[in-house]
Amino acid sequence: MSSFNFKRLNHTLTIYRVVQFILLALLAFMAFIFQNRYGLLGKPDHFFKSLIFSIIIQMFLVYPLYRLAWRDAGIELDSSVLGLSVDVLKALRKKRLLSDLWKISVILFFLIFVVRAPGAEKMGTPFFQSTALFSFLLIFLTYFQCFNFSAKKRMKQVS
Repeated sequence: MSSFNFKRLNHTLTIYRVVQFILLALLAFMAFIFQNRYGLLGKPDHFFKSLIFSIIIQMFLVYPLYRLAWRDAGIELDSSVLGLSVDVLKALRKKRLLSDLWKISVILFFLIFVVRAPGAEKMGTPFFQSTALFSFLLIFLTYFQCFNFSAKKRMKQVS
């Protein structure tokens, strides 16, 4: 049986909890801003439609996000085994970098989409912006929650 050093993984889990809190605060702030904007435009029902579309988008992506988080947690757990060879560490680092590349690609997609979304240049049509922003925040909250759940579950299994 291998021995593990979970110090780095526990540190990552703590960082992800802080990030989740920040994302929740940002989600609440942006919801307040968009709700006020929709109220000023006289279309408060568009706010709830935007939230519903965002939740539907998130629901379609829950399973792929969970699978990605499960894979990432497995990579982190594998790298916490004591006494790994240089080749194994290099392979794990390559997997981690590939996963980070996917996450950065998603972040860039949402940033570009929010900036270039219809209505980004004028304040009159914020529906696409709010839906994209809410989806972005919900997707990353889901990923971080799934990662924390997966990592804790795997840590229990090997302990």
